[in-house]
Amino acid sequence: MKSGVSKAAEKKPAKKLAGKPAGKSAGRILVVGSMNVDMVVKTARIPNPGETLLGGVFNQFHGGKGANQAFSASRLCKDTYMCAGVGDDSLGRDYLDYFKKQKINTSLVKKFKGAHTGVAVIMVGGKGENSISVAPGANMMLTPEHMRALDFSKFSFAVFQLETPLETVVEGLKCAKKAGCSTVLTPAPARLLPADALPYIDYIVPNEHEVLLLQKGFKDFGKAAENLVKKGVGHVIVTLGSKGCMVVDAGGRKSYGVYNVKPVDTVGAGDCFTGSLAAGLCIYPDNLEEAVKLATAAASLAVTRMGAQSARPLAEVKKFMSSKKIS
Repeated sequence: MKSGVSKAAEKKPAKKLAGKPAGKSAGRILVVGSMNVDMVVKTARIPNPGETLLGGVFNQFHGGKGANQAFSASRLCKDTYMCAGVGDDSLGRDYLDYFKKQKINTSLVKKFKGAHTGVAVIMVGGKGENSISVAPGANMMLTPEHMRALDFSKFSFAVFQLETPLETVVEGLKCAKKAGCSTVLTPAPARLLPADALPYIDYIVPNEHEVLLLQKGFKDFGKAAENLVKKGVGHVIVTLGSKGCMVVDAGGRKSYGVYNVKPVDTVGAGDCFTGSLAAGLCIYPDNLEEAVKLATAAASLAVTRMGAQSARPLAEVKKFMSSKKIS
């Protein structure tokens, strides 16, 4: 499999990829992040400024990177909690009702009076091109104080993204680690992270473009990932789309392929991978390699259906793994 690294680097053996959770409640996952409602209009083309086009088709989906990851984790690990900010509007109420029906614990979701729930307005043209505008709303109202009020010791893994305030994410990472909880971060939308936050990240899951944005001065994503490890990150899992992923840690580099499927909708595939990775680390607490393979299978299966929240249950993922070969 082509992975964008040198042959010499590919030959370097990786040591045992340990991924045992440090949390006191093995098998319980907390996702801290965004909840957005995606409003999608498909038209023949994207309208020009000031232009109105008729004939579009409208769909509404549940989204937000945090919520996508919580949904995916919950398909594999039933003890999954969501912490987010929503408004006291109908969108927020409907989203919470939906998550409760999906058996995702929403007791830690904050409801902000007078705020609106996050919304993404998406225009999709006939050739697949899109234009997206996001109004984050209550997502940006989660504060460091909210993180300090959480009892992270009740969870084995805490999962974060960057669709909430950066200072809130950093405080959450620190509080989680101090409580003995393993941490997972998807650094998207990509931005520079404070250097003192890196040692609090056990698993960071960027794509090959995001990892370069995290580390200035690098052109090779493998070397950028290695530099993150030098700065204190435990494991860097670089997702490479149809080329699989690469794990970089103190033991070296190791690449993993993907399952050969016909994609229908790749939106949310990365979120599915990350949420499933956290669940996989609960299922295989001593084996990051098996967790990565499970996450790869879950994401591969998810893209065969429409919607960012299309992850399948554990039994279906395992059946898929037994019937397919990884490339």
